[in-house]
Amino acid sequence: MIKKLSFFCFIAVILVLAASIFLSPISYTADGEAFFSLRCGKCHKSSGGEAPAFAPVKYASSQWERFFSKNKHERKKDISTEVSPQEIELIKQYLMKHAADSDRPIAAGLK
Repeated sequence: MIKKLSFFCFIAVILVLAASIFLSPISYTADGEAFFSLRCGKCHKSSGGEAPAFAPVKYASSQWERFFSKNKHERKKDISTEVSPQEIELIKQYLMKHAADSDRPIAAGLK
């Protein structure tokens, strides 16, 4: 009887842990810089990437806003299967937060 109870408790703990992992918001999604490096860095790297490397400071925040609102990236390459809408929003926020006209511009780009 105790073995059965222990087994069911073990299964219950596993199910609770699995549910908490899959159903809870992922904490790392709040890091637009990480997604910028991870997702954008696949193509936009200075050492032989498919596209030129760039830094957030390349454009003003209004230019980044226009870039994303007009979905200009789709003209060159469809990234919708590689980058989720939530990730795109976080990348956009990161780029705008560190744009040329921001109070915290970042000149370092993708390597």
